[in-house]
Amino acid sequence: MPELNTNTKLIGLSLIVNLKNPNLYNNRELSWLQFNTRVLKQVQDESLPLLERLKFLAIYGTNLDEFYMIRVAGLKKLFAAGIIVSGADRLTPLQQLKEVRKYLHQEQQVVEHYMTNILKDLEVEGLHIKSYNDVKQHEKHTLNRYFKENIYPVIIPIAIDATHPFPHLNNLSFGLIVKLSDDDNPTVERYGIIRIPRVIERFIKLENGTYVPVETLVAQHVEDLFSRLLTDQVFCF
Repeated sequence: MPELNTNTKLIGLSLIVNLKNPNLYNNRELSWLQFNTRVLKQVQDESLPLLERLKFLAIYGTNLDEFYMIRVAGLKKLFAAGIIVSGADRLTPLQQLKEVRKYLHQEQQVVEHYMTNILKDLEVEGLHIKSYNDVKQHEKHTLNRYFKENIYPVIIPIAIDATHPFPHLNNLSFGLIVKLSDDDNPTVERYGIIRIPRVIERFIKLENGTYVPVETLVAQHVEDLFSRLLTDQVFCF
C-alpha cells in the first residue's frame, strides 16, 4: 500500500490525491524554458553539421525573444497589478521572474560557450565573422562605400535630450545607443539612438568567406550621423 502523507487520504480501497497540492504541478514558464533547452541540446550535438547547429542556436534565440515579449511581459503586468498567485503551482509572479532569471543566467554560459566554439570551427572551414576593426584596410574601404551607398540613406539617428524624449521602440528593434560629447564643450554629455532598419542585411559579405556584422560598421560612422558631436561609447541592442 502506498505511504500516506498530508496530501493523500484513503477512502475505501481508493487512494485520493489532493489535486490542490502545488507540488504536483510544473510551473508553466519554467516548463517552457525546459522545452527551449531541448533546442539548445541540438546545438551541443557535434554529430550535426556546423551550420545546422548554428541554425538551432538562432531558433533558440528567436524562441527566447518571443518568451520575453509574451511570457515575461505578462508576469511583469501581473506583478505591477499586485497579483499574488497566478497558477496551480502557487508561485507568485515575482517568484517566477526570479526563477526565470536564475535559469537563463546559468544557461547563458552554455550558449556563449557553444557559440564561441562553433564560430572557431567555422573559421577552420573558411567562414569568418569579423568586426569592422578586424578586417584589412582595403576591406574597410569597401565597407565604407557600402555604408554611404546602402546604409546612410535609410539609417535613423535620434537625439535624446530634454526636447527629444526617449522614443518608443518596437519589439525586436535593432540598433545602437550612443554616448556623445559636444565638440565645443566635451564636458557636456549627450545621448542618441541609431535605428537600423530590417531592410538592411544583418551581415555584410566580403571576399574569402568573411562576414561583418552591420552594427560594427555603423559604429564607425556615428559622427557622420551626429554632426559636431564626438563618440564616447557605443552599445548594440
